Amino acid sequence: MTATPTRPRVAAVDERSAGLVEAFLTTPADGGDAVDATLAHQQLLDALDRREHRRLMAWPAGAPRAVAHLSASGTLSVAGDAAAGPAIAEHVAASGWRVLLGDAALGDAILDTASRGLLRRRPRAREQRLMVVREPADLAPPVGLRLAVPADRAAVTDLASRLHVEDRMGPPLSRAAREGVSERMRDSIARGATWVVDRGSVVAKVDVSLASSRRGAQIAGVYVEEAYRGGGLATRAVATVARDLVTRWGLPGVTLHVRADNEAGRRAYARAGFIDRGAWTLALR
Repeated sequence: MTATPTRPRVAAVDERSAGLVEAFLTTPADGGDAVDATLAHQQLLDALDRREHRRLMAWPAGAPRAVAHLSASGTLSVAGDAAAGPAIAEHVAASGWRVLLGDAALGDAILDTASRGLLRRRPRAREQRLMVVREPADLAPPVGLRLAVPADRAAVTDLASRLHVEDRMGPPLSRAAREGVSERMRDSIARGATWVVDRGSVVAKVDVSLASSRRGAQIAGVYVEEAYRGGGLATRAVATVARDLVTRWGLPGVTLHVRADNEAGRRAYARAGFIDRGAWTLALR
């Protein structure tokens, strides 16, 4: 009788396998270099640096070709071979993950598996573009750009709430959800991770969601009030923040994600020096 081949399984990352996982995530593919690979996988590598081993998983054990991290907030970050999709989906099926972000092929494979079965719906998903910069454009900062202060909390909460709707993340926020955003913005301001453009009132914001001396930074939450769009404000604000992170703090580079169909946003970030590094999947459930 012929034995049925055993399908490779997902394994938790531990002290012994952490080095293998790091080597996989920092090994360049398609002619890139180690810095490009590091920036593309900075969220997973940052979790590894913070020793969140119990939240990291590798597929297969012993020779990782895919890695996933499930944060305390329910964000599932993934990278690697799409063949790992079914195993990762099954491994996290009971976790209640809320957001998935990662390599497009692997992300789609996870969603395909997660949607199988009676009455299961495929989570809402869309294509994002990963954009990376190592040498930001040297542009004059927009008038009024500064670090946010506690008094800006209400204004940046309002901008973040509007971004949630305009970026198609869901319907207008409930009062409870808005309070959660307010707490998040308070923490970001306290960490010096939110910048605003002040023209008598706050008309734009830029958040830095991750900053690691080894893995680089990630910009998120870019929003400009409609009346101030079209004049290059977003380009100059993002370029200035990215240049500060790279030159003053010595970080290896900066990343951000943008909707694939957001042509204006992609052009603005390209003018700031960012280069499109490929498709990612963002899914919400």
